[in-house]
Amino acid sequence: MGTSAAETVREIEVTRERLDAELQELEQRLPPAARWAKRVASVALGGGMAGSFLWFGVRKLRRGRRKKTEPERVQTVVQIFPEEWAERFSGAIEEGQWRLWAGATAAVWLLLRLSELRQLRRMNRLLITAPTRPY
Repeated sequence: MGTSAAETVREIEVTRERLDAELQELEQRLPPAARWAKRVASVALGGGMAGSFLWFGVRKLRRGRRKKTEPERVQTVVQIFPEEWAERFSGAIEEGQWRLWAGATAAVWLLLRLSELRQLRRMNRLLITAPTRPY
């Protein structure tokens, strides 16, 4: 490469012109049958790709129409609680006794949480006082 930018650009242009001339000469040396075969192959490849894209598009449209015409499905009902519990709970809500249920649930949760915290404090105390072993 040249020492200045202008020389480098000139060298690149000369190289590009030389390569273009060599490619044109090679294309002229190709027999006409090879040129036509090249053109036919490119048309076949382009047509095949266009046909494939068209077919994929048609299939996607058909799937979309099928989804729209499907009847709506009925939601299934899954009972988590037994029938007795459900009736008692709905009766408590109707009679206004839901506060008692909510209070009992909150009290049980609070007791479990406090017992968990107590156990964690004990564990922390034991970890602090435990002797360390060398590894």
